[in-house]
Amino acid sequence: MSGTAPAARRKSKLFTRQELTLFVLHLIQINPAHGYEIIKTIEGYSMGAYIPSPGVIYPILSQIVERGFATAAEIEGGKKQFSMTSAGSDFLAARRNEIRDIEEKMKTRVIENNPPPAPEMIYAIENLKITVRTKDYNGDITPEKYDLIIHYINEVTKKIHDL
Repeated sequence: MSGTAPAARRKSKLFTRQELTLFVLHLIQINPAHGYEIIKTIEGYSMGAYIPSPGVIYPILSQIVERGFATAAEIEGGKKQFSMTSAGSDFLAARRNEIRDIEEKMKTRVIENNPPPAPEMIYAIENLKITVRTKDYNGDITPEKYDLIIHYINEVTKKIHDL
């Protein structure tokens, strides 16, 4: 865990404006979305390593609409949903390598900010998965045992969450 507060992480610049524009277009091509969804998608994709501010995302969205790469349609609650146009798809198709490089940059940042858990933690998680799968494969789990196993896993998950 980086120990850095989300607001501090937001200030850390990961992309140039051009790279972020390409990445936003890429996300819209995958799934039409409104601005807040795009911000949350980038945050999720980067596992919190990069959270673009609305002051960065909304001007980019306006720019890509002005350039004809996306359309903005009013949806519920007055939000605008951005969708890719054929011009935007053509623009991205010509920049596939750049998109790949941006994704690699993102992966690097994710790894830097989210080190893997201790080997003991990985072993414990894998041990649980293997045990449940083996018992299931061998037919050792009755419907009652399924319910009990699910209960135990959910109980432990809650305890870990509450730590």
